Amino acid sequence: MGQLQGMFIVPHPPILISKLGKGREKEAQKTLKGIEGIVKKIKGINPDTLVLITPHGEVHQNHLAFLDGEEATGNLGEFGHEEMEITKKLDTLSIQRLKDGFTAADLPGVFIEGSLDHGAFVPLYFIEKEVADTKLIHISIGMLELKALYDLGMRIKEILEEGEGTFALLVSGDLSHRLKEDGPYGYDQRGVEFDLRIVNAIKRCNVLDIMNMPKEIYGPAGECGLRPIVLGFGMLGEGKMTSQVLSYEGPFGVGYMNAWVQKI
Repeated sequence: MGQLQGMFIVPHPPILISKLGKGREKEAQKTLKGIEGIVKKIKGINPDTLVLITPHGEVHQNHLAFLDGEEATGNLGEFGHEEMEITKKLDTLSIQRLKDGFTAADLPGVFIEGSLDHGAFVPLYFIEKEVADTKLIHISIGMLELKALYDLGMRIKEILEEGEGTFALLVSGDLSHRLKEDGPYGYDQRGVEFDLRIVNAIKRCNVLDIMNMPKEIYGPAGECGLRPIVLGFGMLGEGKMTSQVLSYEGPFGVGYMNAWVQKI
């Protein structure tokens, strides 16, 4: 029987990689330290498979997208470094089980061959240094309502636990992109409020606070982490939980949070 052994929430700014940051990564020391803590925690679990949820890649309006095939490769060509490449073996047995389960229940998901997007590449860049032998399930979110994403997460959990192996959920997502006037999308007070709500909800393991986040807050916040987090909580399932926010900061006008959540 398969076992889901925790959820790990990480940001994905390419600037954290020194070859791209060229020194500016030093402005995000809290985030780099937090990622170290995440990697250490995952290494302690030593899962067979990382289930990576990203807000990038092939994102559709009404369904999830799963990478299919034997392996997936990605690089940082869109950031000027095509030579920086990662190839991961995909968990073909679990992906086939998901494909069969989604087809049988007519769930909203497509299975496609594709590449690792930067939302996958950046966290994997750090994780691969210490935990290189894991297989991968790569999921790009759909722009579905939060409740629908949560319910899909629960169905994915059921399907994976019917199989074999140990799984760790790796949720890739930045928080608000509107924390500073010189940030990517300028400043909006609701971006600050969004980040505060998410960080506090994770600290308290309060899923409802995240699920009930008003659109009036998360819409203007310019975030990309809410839906991956909701899908991840659905996969983690209901019950008592414990958590830790390892770091939070917004040095470049974007909120970066490293955190983990586990069932008790």
